[in-house]
Amino acid sequence: MSERLVVDYEGRIARPVAEVGAQFGDMRHHASNDVHKGLTFTVHSDDGTTCKFRQAVRLMGMMQIDEVVLTRHADGSLTSDVVSGTNAGTRFTQRFVADGKGGTIVHFRADLPVSGIKKLLKPLFRRAVYSTIDKAFAEDVVDLEQKGYPRTAN
Repeated sequence: MSERLVVDYEGRIARPVAEVGAQFGDMRHHASNDVHKGLTFTVHSDDGTTCKFRQAVRLMGMMQIDEVVLTRHADGSLTSDVVSGTNAGTRFTQRFVADGKGGTIVHFRADLPVSGIKKLLKPLFRRAVYSTIDKAFAEDVVDLEQKGYPRTAN
């Protein structure tokens, strides 16, 4: 069994649970609106429950390209499994809980296999993963709270 790196993140978005969950799982929206700077999404298919896409990002100076299968669960949570690529075997889990004030608490977990240079530099890699999640979360906050989701036609 390979060694794993688990990184947990939690944050608040001042939008309702249904809206936040829908935006987080809408990869076409992320791709067409450049929600995350430096992250490129290419959607291959989306049937409403399962979305298959390619994700490319530079982390610690290394380009990482992955094929991902995102599953939308009945409880509103999301699971993204990296099925091939640089981070094959990685799982991202997102849960959304109403905060009682009209906002949403997002629980995000990244569970990654680490080997080679990632294992050797695990503490640095952990910080890089956390920093990447934090940056992406801040971009989702801007997208949801300032730009609006879904986008309305002008």
